[in-house]
Amino acid sequence: MRTIPHDLSDLHFAPVVLAIDARVAELSRLGLGELADRIAVETNRPDWSREVRVAGLLEAITNNIDTHRWAISWKERGIQLAHEEHCIVLGVPASFAEYLSGVDRVADGGVRV
Repeated sequence: MRTIPHDLSDLHFAPVVLAIDARVAELSRLGLGELADRIAVETNRPDWSREVRVAGLLEAITNNIDTHRWAISWKERGIQLAHEEHCIVLGVPASFAEYLSGVDRVADGGVRV
């Protein structure tokens, strides 16, 4: 069954998804330490807990993107975009889950938890 757009947010669906997907692709090219640094710089958030890391990651992904009232949230299989009854989940790289778990690489090759 086809669904027609009901409002302007519905009409912005494709541009929002493409912008978010492009940002996910950009961040996926970073190493784990670089990803943590980028999120810290772009969001000015400490990464003390998983909840704070999720919020920081989502903020970094949507940085300078007008989401047109599409809600962005973290799901175990990716980034969910939702508006009213419409919902889509975009896949994410493994580095995002590693970052959220609290493990990141340090310059000397060690691991900081």
